[in-house]
Amino acid sequence: MADRAQFQKKLGELLAVAASQNNKMTSQEVQAFFQDDNLTDEQMNLVHEFLMSQKVEVIGYTGTIENTEKTEQEEKDTLSQQEKDYVAEYLIDIEKMAKQTEEEVRLAYYLPKVVEEAVKLHMPGIFIGDVIQEGNVSLMLYLGENKKATEAEVLEQVRAGIRVMLESHTEEKRRDKKMVERVNDLDETIKSMKEEYGRKVSVDEVAERMGITEDTVEDILKLAGEEVKDE
Repeated sequence: MADRAQFQKKLGELLAVAASQNNKMTSQEVQAFFQDDNLTDEQMNLVHEFLMSQKVEVIGYTGTIENTEKTEQEEKDTLSQQEKDYVAEYLIDIEKMAKQTEEEVRLAYYLPKVVEEAVKLHMPGIFIGDVIQEGNVSLMLYLGENKKATEAEVLEQVRAGIRVMLESHTEEKRRDKKMVERVNDLDETIKSMKEEYGRKVSVDEVAERMGITEDTVEDILKLAGEEVKDE
């Protein structure tokens, strides 16, 4: 989008949409919002980063833009064979549950639905059992406090609990990725400066070259395993 003012206006409109959805949007919704603007993947990444900086939860964003539209078959294929076996066995265990009291009947009714929601929202890299467990925790807490809640209300709480868990995982991956990038940048800077100066370099020299504080350099060094000091 060449017109910066128009782009800023559209960002404002996007924030308004997010606000109307309790500050939650999926990555697919964000990309669809800009589908006619021919944004590059890098620009779309920046849009996602902007939304998160404004406290908007972007569901399904892992730090890079990929083709996030999935068919029903592709959604199933996000599960490994081990996870598929786990789900199948878990559903069998649910069928064997006691269903004598009203609470047991209600729980046996909702547990398979938690599995359905977990599979729909599941992201590669997170074990489906952990997603189901998070959904079950949300289910138990909500049912315990809302005996007369409708099915729609119960499942919305289940989805909300799962989304919080997935977003936490996504944010952790983003932080890890950024830290790896900083370590790599520091490593390349140190190597370049050593070749340029013909000697080891000091923390303050590296900090000045990278435009960051000495404390930040030292923090990154602990992860990089690189020693920086004067000869």
